[in-house]
Amino acid sequence: MTGPAHDVSDDAIEQMIAALDSLIDGDRAAELLISHGKRVIPAVERFLVESRPRSISVSRCRAVRVLGALGAFSSLIRYFRDNIHPGDATVLFAEDAVRSAAARELMHHESPATFRVLCDAVKERATSGLVEALSQYRWPESVPFLFNLLEDDLCREDAREGLLKVPEAARAYAILLLRGLTNLSIRGSNASRRRRATLQLLVEVGIGMNEWPDLREFLQDEDRDCVISAATLGLRYAPAVERLSIVAVLIEASGAMNWAQETEAVELLDKWPLLAHQVARDIYSRRTARGEKPNWSSPFWRVLHHVLGSEMQEQRPGAA
Repeated sequence: MTGPAHDVSDDAIEQMIAALDSLIDGDRAAELLISHGKRVIPAVERFLVESRPRSISVSRCRAVRVLGALGAFSSLIRYFRDNIHPGDATVLFAEDAVRSAAARELMHHESPATFRVLCDAVKERATSGLVEALSQYRWPESVPFLFNLLEDDLCREDAREGLLKVPEAARAYAILLLRGLTNLSIRGSNASRRRRATLQLLVEVGIGMNEWPDLREFLQDEDRDCVISAATLGLRYAPAVERLSIVAVLIEASGAMNWAQETEAVELLDKWPLLAHQVARDIYSRRTARGEKPNWSSPFWRVLHHVLGSEMQEQRPGAA
């Protein structure tokens, strides 16, 4: 809601726009502009679209808020269409906040045209607000854009949240991606985050029984997060005859896990105690038969001891 419009001169509008820069009076200037209604829209639009971005985004974010409050969504769409990314990295990063603010205002103006503008903006340079706004639509067309952003450190979590809003479409695309049937890569160091995040997403949304064969190979992945996710899916969805081998792979892979991964692997094994105990006992017997001694600095031996407990207690340092 806006207040009643009042007659106001062009000079007064420009003064209020200039005051948007003020740390003290900037928010008050924005409220005054809103109170004058649609009369101020052209001037605020010019300020946002035609003035140069700066290294501090607060005044331009306030202008976005004014335009959103006045329902000037065409001005915000023009901003995305006409915006040229600054060459200076500091200014570019500040302008990302403006793009996010504009996208969040456009969440109040859902339409196919707005959706297309958001898609184009995400392709050019994604921001948290853009991903949030795009995800609001829950349209399958957004799924490839969101999967692409699983490689982006700044937008990955927002993209994941967006994909969870369309679980069926996300699951179908994830399987295609892991089969190598999309234009996105999951191989190589540059795509490792996307591969990891895709498997973790499938742990959340689930898979069909007939889709497990497409994921079995990730039990041998060099990324231990991928191994844990694949093992989690396998223990849920693979045929029962495969479970022993899946648990064995998980335990053997634990030797190269970090502390967080070790904790996650232990929690998974705790959900399958009988299987875990059977496999761990066999592995322990084979290792000791060839003369190996427990190395408690290794997560592999700590995982074995967690599963077997008293059966290995005498091997622990200081044991009676």
